Amino acid sequence: MISVGTPSSSTEVECMLSMVDRWGDSLVRRSWTKALSALSSVCSVNACSQMYPDARNSPSKGKPKQADAQNWNSHWWDFHPLADHIQSLRPVAWSNTSTIFTPHPSQPLILGRSFSSSRQFLVVSPDQILNNPAAYEPPNVITVSSNDHWLFAYFPGRDCDGVGCLWQRGHSIDKWNIRDYWACERGAGIVTAVFVGAEREWVTCPDGSTTRLTQSGPLTPVSNPTLLTVTQAHQLNVYFVRTYASGVKSLTCSLVQPCYTAENMSQVNQDPPRGPKTSRLCGAASFGFIFNEYVFMIAMRSRRYPLSDTLRAASDGSHDLGLSLDIPPDNQLDERPPLLDWNSYEEEQMIELCEVKLRFDGSCMSILTVPLPPIYPPGPCLTNFVFVSVPGSKLDTYTSPKSSPKKDKQPQRAQLELPTAYLVASFLDFEEYASLPKSRIVAYSIVRVVPPNVKIPWAARLVGDRSLSPRVLTVAASGSLSSRKATVVVAMTNPGGLLARGAAKPKEVPVGNLFALQLPDLSDDPDCDHPSILAPVNRTSSDCPLSIVTSPNKLLACAVSMLQTSVYTLPRARITSGSKDTLHQLPLAQALTIALQSRRSTADISHILSLPSTPAAMLHDTLFGTLTSYEVSACLGTANSFSMVDVMGAAVEIYKARARQTQNEDEKDRYLMLSRNALNVCSVSACLVAFDYCKESEGYDLEPVWQLISLSTWVVAFLEDLMKECVFLADLADPTPNTSLNSNEVRPKEEPMDDNPFLRNWLTSPFQKATNQSPHSLSLDTPILLHLVHPLALSNLRAVVFHVSSFHQYLTSMTAKRENSQFAKDTMLDLVSSSGLDLQALEDILSTAIPEAGAIPVEEVMASFAEGHPVPAQHEQLKKTIRSLTTSSAIDRPRLFIKSSDLVDGFANLSASDRPVGDDPGMDVVTKGRLLTQNPSLLCLRCGGRSQVGGEVMVAGRSSPRWKTWEKMWAARCICGGSWVSGNT
Repeated sequence: MISVGTPSSSTEVECMLSMVDRWGDSLVRRSWTKALSALSSVCSVNACSQMYPDARNSPSKGKPKQADAQNWNSHWWDFHPLADHIQSLRPVAWSNTSTIFTPHPSQPLILGRSFSSSRQFLVVSPDQILNNPAAYEPPNVITVSSNDHWLFAYFPGRDCDGVGCLWQRGHSIDKWNIRDYWACERGAGIVTAVFVGAEREWVTCPDGSTTRLTQSGPLTPVSNPTLLTVTQAHQLNVYFVRTYASGVKSLTCSLVQPCYTAENMSQVNQDPPRGPKTSRLCGAASFGFIFNEYVFMIAMRSRRYPLSDTLRAASDGSHDLGLSLDIPPDNQLDERPPLLDWNSYEEEQMIELCEVKLRFDGSCMSILTVPLPPIYPPGPCLTNFVFVSVPGSKLDTYTSPKSSPKKDKQPQRAQLELPTAYLVASFLDFEEYASLPKSRIVAYSIVRVVPPNVKIPWAARLVGDRSLSPRVLTVAASGSLSSRKATVVVAMTNPGGLLARGAAKPKEVPVGNLFALQLPDLSDDPDCDHPSILAPVNRTSSDCPLSIVTSPNKLLACAVSMLQTSVYTLPRARITSGSKDTLHQLPLAQALTIALQSRRSTADISHILSLPSTPAAMLHDTLFGTLTSYEVSACLGTANSFSMVDVMGAAVEIYKARARQTQNEDEKDRYLMLSRNALNVCSVSACLVAFDYCKESEGYDLEPVWQLISLSTWVVAFLEDLMKECVFLADLADPTPNTSLNSNEVRPKEEPMDDNPFLRNWLTSPFQKATNQSPHSLSLDTPILLHLVHPLALSNLRAVVFHVSSFHQYLTSMTAKRENSQFAKDTMLDLVSSSGLDLQALEDILSTAIPEAGAIPVEEVMASFAEGHPVPAQHEQLKKTIRSLTTSSAIDRPRLFIKSSDLVDGFANLSASDRPVGDDPGMDVVTKGRLLTQNPSLLCLRCGGRSQVGGEVMVAGRSSPRWKTWEKMWAARCICGGSWVSGNT
């Protein structure tokens, strides 16, 4: 890679020419020699202008030269890396667990970063590379599977064969183990790769329901993974691992001539295609998977290079010093091929297409390739080409027949179906390297020819052509999936702009925009905005994006330039919050629904909702729209692959992300409280599942008795916090009607003990401590009270109270035969007796409140779930439940507020932290037990909790199969749905 600045003299141009001649390859040498030669004359003219300046252009005295300092302009050399295809050296991949993979700048390593946290890690390279890192380049191909279980990268060799490596992920997203690696000969390096066998995509319908699209690409029922690679030798390699097999198998097929290969056939190495004095190498390729088709397309761009003997002849002839040496003539020198013109070694002005069928006949896999007629694009320098699949196409006026086949004069002529995919390509024309290159983008429809028995099964038709000058298109990517329209996202930079004046200059300035272009005409999508592309002030014109990848939910884009990696928001529809009936149509609500259905990360959604530019009401509207889609699908009988607890898990991430970004301390405390209570909803649900797993016909499985006691301890502590909140709202409330302006505010009575700060501290709940809230300003909208009014949260709470009460009674009725059993029995008895709660009476009251909570309108119930706290429509039912709890025998107030440990003097009972119950960093977020310091732990990227369950983390002690089954549920994800990373990352 050659980094060229702005030459200011002919001497600098000569130095740059020598550098290009020394280090550049054939294509780079040819293009830069032509460009710099043209620039040399320009620099000579500039030198003369400097020697004899024009008095009319000279600045007047007393006027500072500020005009040039306040403007920035792009030049043709800023975009020449696109012509040299430097973007192939800067690959980037974004996994569905929201991990961004990029190559190390100078070493053969892969860097991983979990978005949107700051956690980074290294993916270990094979020993062959680690033992000799100087022999290999950073990877130029990085791809990750849709299920995020497999990762592949190709490391080009420096004067040696390249290495392709396949990794398999562990339970944490930063743990990647090498599954296999293999060498790739020079001239057969990998230019692109993709995993196949992905699940069908989900999309939202206008009514809020969700549906799955048809299959896209080949089916791979007996292999996992299945990796497709395109090599420089115009060959398709298929690497796959058979189910219940250990080794990696491979198939190879040519893409430039019809070819058939199967597992049971012997693989014959084919010679690379060669011309008389040149060799064609594939420089870039793109895969196109078509909906409702098991075949897929491959588009390739090739360039010509000199053969080794031609290069040797050129090398020998270039060192002829004209000295007469007495050396006998060598007859072999006369057989050297003649030197060829460098112009013959250039990029071919065509895009080659090939149809590929990957099949499985029940016993073996096979590949069938059928080359298609190439496309001859209108531009001289191809920079990008990408396939865009169409889930549901409209009538294509460019390719559909204008008359009925029955009435056509030529009824036997082949017709074309509706377009199922588009091939979008962009070009740059540098002309004479005297001004900015002209940018152009075209679109070809890929349609199947009917009937299918014709010689050419597919046809490519030009359906869109647009000139973008004076803007310059740098990168392009497929837009979001939609059954209504197909789009392509492009990054376009401006030819110049203004810099802000004044002392407070920004560090970054906008240099371009991201646009969503509609297919097939490539017009701007009028419904979408145009996010800005930013660049540092000192590199406004020389830091354009070279490669781009979209986030799992098509909301963000990671753009890689020569010097930095940036994340931008993608264009999205300009839809503001409206009525509750249309909230499910919000782009963020649709994205969250699809992410939960597809089990993808929601980090990009949380990132957008956490931005200060996003209104706070958008958090509620997004969650409410997702709940609406959930209810609509449930009413229609469509199976949802997620539950309402999963929605609350996403709310944990959204609230925590918003709390990190807000500057207002009160708002930060409120969002942290909402996040904590949302995690409590997930914890109650997880505890309920654990007790259900360990329940037996006559009692409970006592092999994991201490694990069940840990869960019971957490449940009792949570119930104590909830009952304290109820006591404050009921016992301190004035029985007279509240005349305050806010009907939700409860005015406490002045009691003599309120003057005692010691008693007042006892009566302050942990949530009030966390928010510095006075006990005199209690509210019915406290998040923890959601457990008493929402039907799902209330039902789960009642069920888990029943299990803890039954488990307590079961241990009490048993006779301890061993010392360990006696300790467990005494611990459970002390836990319940000191809590100040009658679990049986508490369960009865909660059971009575469930029908009343279910009688509230569904819209209000969803609103409370989206808000994270009770809404006014639930206040009357909440007051009734609180009154029943506080006037019954379910609560023993002295034991509830005064613990025996509080009456013991000593420094051991003092605490300098006001951390609420449940935020203990030493507690396992899953099992609610204590974390063992000598064992490694996992960290949840969503809630921040730690755990030692599942995976490589082993906890000492015996455990039953039932408990292990429950633990394995959380081996890959936390109870909130977040991904695990190693605790020592």
